[in-house]
Order: sequence, then C-alpha cells, then structure tokens
Amino acid sequence: MGSCRTIPETIFWEINRKNGFCSGIMILFYVLHNDNFSEVEMAYKKINRNTYYIEGATNIGVYAFKNKNCLLIDSGFGRSVAHSVDTLITENGLHPKYIFNTHCHVDHCGGNVWFKEKYPGIEVFSSQEEKIFIENPAYLYYISNAAYPSRKLKVRKADVVNFTVDEGIEKINDMKFSFIKTPGHSEGDLIIITPDRVAFMGDALFSTHTLEKHALTYLLKVDDRLRSLEKIKLIDADYFVISHAPEIVLKSDLSDLVELNIQSIYTMVDEIKEICNQPVSREDILQNILLLHDMECDYKGYLVNLCSVSALLNYMLDEKILDVSVEDGKLYYY
Repeated sequence: MGSCRTIPETIFWEINRKNGFCSGIMILFYVLHNDNFSEVEMAYKKINRNTYYIEGATNIGVYAFKNKNCLLIDSGFGRSVAHSVDTLITENGLHPKYIFNTHCHVDHCGGNVWFKEKYPGIEVFSSQEEKIFIENPAYLYYISNAAYPSRKLKVRKADVVNFTVDEGIEKINDMKFSFIKTPGHSEGDLIIITPDRVAFMGDALFSTHTLEKHALTYLLKVDDRLRSLEKIKLIDADYFVISHAPEIVLKSDLSDLVELNIQSIYTMVDEIKEICNQPVSREDILQNILLLHDMECDYKGYLVNLCSVSALLNYMLDEKILDVSVEDGKLYYY
C-alpha cells in the first residue's frame, strides 16, 4: 500500500443515503451543492502487476508504464481530489501522462482540468458520446432540468477530450487496452481492461453495498442498462474495480453481482407498477418511492431522482407495462 492522504469529501456511504443519492451523477449534485463533508481516506493499492487503484469515494485506476508514465482511469471529483491523487502517484514514482474517463459525471472527470493545468501535455480519452458532455458540462443538466439549469446548480469548468475510443482494442503508450461499451447509466459508458486483466467498471455495475443501501439507483436508459449487465457477465478479466465500492470483485463473484443489479431494476419496476394501480403523476410516483424508502432529498437531489424515475417509466411504457395519458392538463401513468 502507498501513502495515504485524507481529504475533505462528501460523506459517501451515509450522507448520500439520507439525501436519496446512490452513486455517479447523484453524488455529482451533492458534491457541488452541499456543505456536509467528511474525511475520506485515499490509499494507493496494487491489484495485479502494473495495475493499481486509489481507493476513495470514487476509486481511481492507475496503470504504470515501464517508462514511469501512467494512465489514470477517471480523475475524481475536482481540484482537491486531483491534488491528493497526484501526490499519491508521484510518491510512488509515477508521472501522470494520460487520463481515461469512463463517463462524463463529475466524480469521474472533475479532476481533468486540474491535471491539465499542472501537466499541460496530459492527454484525455473518452468515448465519443461522453466527450460531448465532458466538453459541454451544462448539457448534463439538461437531462435533469429539461432546460438550461438555474443558478442554484453549479456548472463545472469545461475540459477538452483529446482522443475518443470505441469498443475494441486501443493502444495507449504502445500498450493494448480493451474497451467495452456498457451504456445505460450514461450514454457512452466504457469499461477499460488493462493488460493485467483488471477491468475498471466505472458505474456500469453497482456494488452490493450500494444496492443494499439504495432502492433507487441512477439510470439513464433502462433497456440499455439491462443489455449491458448481461454483457458484463461475459467479460474476460480476473479483477473488477467498481467506482463506488470498498472492495475489488473477483471473476468468481461477478455473475452473482450482475444478477443483483438486474434484480434491483426489476424490483423497482414492480414497485412503480404497484404505485400505478390507479392513474398517478410522475412526481407522485417519486413521492411514493421517497416516502416508502425513507429517503430525503433537496432540490438538486430531487431532480436527479426524478431522472431515474423517468428512465424507469419510459422503459415501462416501451414494454407496455404502463400506459400514459393527459387529463385536465396533467400527465398520468397507469
């Protein structure tokens, strides 16, 4: 294990539960707009051969090249996290040369700008779909607001993605990395597998801890998510790093965890179906879920939870589980 750094960060496992957050974009809103912070220890840990990770609120991957340059897999929430990550990397004799962002949510790409300011030659990689949001961060808020966000929501500083990658094998610093498309949590989620058979999942998979704590997880497109989860079962790797999890998942445990993720979606579908046994609005559906699961949320958290409910409702409409109509100027699902 490398040196540790303690940094101000959101209270990851408990405060997010209280506010109705689960991972990824939900933490994004909380980090930017709340003053409740806790001390989260970051530690540099070896996984296999040249592949390491920095354990924290968002686990960050590190692949060390022979020339002591390294690839970062995601960059954390923002400047303070990036600074702590950089300290751990340099203490271990590495120089950050590349960043790969698994997706565009700020807890995964929020440190890019800091690294580019300190290391002007650093190169950022992402999928083409996520590049759009990384370079235009206000677009991310269009999903939750259906409009340009109010000033109550802080828009992070834009970054530039230097190279885009697609599913398949791509070389970085003359080493081959595998990339697997897993949309559903975001439009262009990509899993990266290092030459050491370590898969960094981003938010393509949630941990058991997350699923036990949070009934409503963030989804953008449910049918894509379900297909991606089935695809994950077939990944040929030995170690799996989930961004928001306190442990590394082994291949032998992967299938069971995927099934838990799938079941969590269907459980929420069944819950919404029960709520819609009589015509009900989207906001009333969310209210029922929040009350049933004793979830509290503020303005920003409410918008994010509403995104998840919308994704589930759209899936249920497409699958003809529910129907929809407008009555007296109000949209009802039933």
